[in-house]
Amino acid sequence: MIGTRSWTSLAAAAMIAGSAALGALSLRPAGNAEAACCYFAAQEKDINQPGQKAFITWDPAAKIESWTVQPKFEGNAVDFGMVIPSPSQPKLDEMPRDFFKDLAIYSILMPLPEPIWLSPRVGVGGGSPQKGGMRPGADEDKKHEAGRGVTVLEAGVVGSLDYKIITAERAEGLYGWLRENQYVYSGDEGTLDFYIRKKWFFTVMKIDPRQMKKAADGSYLGEVTPTRFTFASDACVYPLKITQLSVKDKTDALFYVQAPRQMDLQGDLSWMHSYRVMYLTFLLGCGANAEQKQELSTRQAWVVAKRRNDPGFETTKLEWSRMLGEADLAVLDDPLKNYAQMGMGTLPEGHAVTSLEDFLRTARTEMETNQRMKPEDVASRLKVLEAQYASSKGVIVKISDPNRSFNRCEWEWWPHREAPEAEVKDLARLKGHLQQGQWLTKFRKIIRKSEMSDDLLLTPVPEGREQEYIRIMPTSPP
Repeated sequence: MIGTRSWTSLAAAAMIAGSAALGALSLRPAGNAEAACCYFAAQEKDINQPGQKAFITWDPAAKIESWTVQPKFEGNAVDFGMVIPSPSQPKLDEMPRDFFKDLAIYSILMPLPEPIWLSPRVGVGGGSPQKGGMRPGADEDKKHEAGRGVTVLEAGVVGSLDYKIITAERAEGLYGWLRENQYVYSGDEGTLDFYIRKKWFFTVMKIDPRQMKKAADGSYLGEVTPTRFTFASDACVYPLKITQLSVKDKTDALFYVQAPRQMDLQGDLSWMHSYRVMYLTFLLGCGANAEQKQELSTRQAWVVAKRRNDPGFETTKLEWSRMLGEADLAVLDDPLKNYAQMGMGTLPEGHAVTSLEDFLRTARTEMETNQRMKPEDVASRLKVLEAQYASSKGVIVKISDPNRSFNRCEWEWWPHREAPEAEVKDLARLKGHLQQGQWLTKFRKIIRKSEMSDDLLLTPVPEGREQEYIRIMPTSPP
């Protein structure tokens, strides 16, 4: 067992909350769906999508992008599915079913450092993806739909999903094609035309809920197998405008983005507006310079002014980020051995890992020389410390300048991350999907319907401004 710490509370947010940006076309009367990728379904049948996650990879040199998505759904339609627009014809691959659970556990934040006081004032504290298969007769679907301007380029099966990749010349033609396929589209043609004018492709995916679990009321409930869409693109983009069709007022968007540079959203949607404020606030007691203090003041004023003019505005939250190095990838080679500290990450200046033996020698000197404890009391206390700070539970860090310490002390205890052993062992499934030398950035944004007038554009963080989520930061961004 790798412990029973509250890893579930940290991972649950990543696995349950809905995400925005990956859009679909609703083919039912507008309901109460509150997530990004809504479903189309038979007329008068209600389908709700309460959650979705997205893993984005971006190769700017080759101009290749991929999205991996796993919608969660509930409803009572006999069959339903989704439509996903992309800048070019995608290649579809099935991904491991627990891919997003693995990502959530992999990116659990390290516990905050704990102070170790030797002063008597407080005591001593303390899997390879599978390619989508073409179904029999798929070539017959590669034809131009007469009179509609809709072309079926490809049809097949990926995981448990039937799919078609289509293009359309006119919004009204696509609207009619959908109706002819016995779906009633409740959105507007203007949204379809938004993507048609950009000459984007549409992937239509049908889901058979009879393969899923049934709730007590007879409706279907479940998550489909994650699917990866890989395609050529001039920019790292994520479809958002089409999301308006399935969102009542707002949706919760969770993104994992892997790229050579750390990635962010543009303008008001940047996660810098929250994370830099939090980062600089925690630096103030640890030697923030005049320039950093000025930046903090400026950013705080910006957020206050933004919310004064727009009370419903929510900043994007950076939840985890680092450039993946050898130690990070070693977790996937031997998860049980390397998960707990994942290579420790980058230690702040003046911090150094020390051995338990060196710490106990210092503690002995402190107790014998400065505190003048009795020999039997020293021996008893050292035995307690040896058990409390065993290397199997974490590491001891010595800080040269206590003013630069998170806890304002000379010694800190950096406990190991903890998660159920079986869940940690399964992190090996991420091997091949996470790449050394790439930034993996995880952020969340509550996106309101009024903010969905265009697609999301992801851009690199300016050089020198990259921001790794270090373990001394609070686990819940403001």
